[in-house]
Amino acid sequence: MFEKKIQFNAVNEIKEFVNLTTRQPFDIDLIAGRYVADAKSILSVFGLDLGSEVTLGIHATEAEAQEYLTQIEKFLV
Repeated sequence: MFEKKIQFNAVNEIKEFVNLTTRQPFDIDLIAGRYVADAKSILSVFGLDLGSEVTLGIHATEAEAQEYLTQIEKFLV
């Protein structure tokens, strides 16, 4: 699993992030403290404290993860 920190500054960014994430064939989680949310579910993402940094957990090969990270680069901290 690959981990990166991300942060959202507006609600429309969450929608864009989830749209990019749902296109991926591998599992992706958002981790905030002791909570883990499915990054492909907009309701799960809205359930987190989005004003602060959250950890992105990518369950993929290194090549798949790098390609995905370039797509969501603007959300990386």
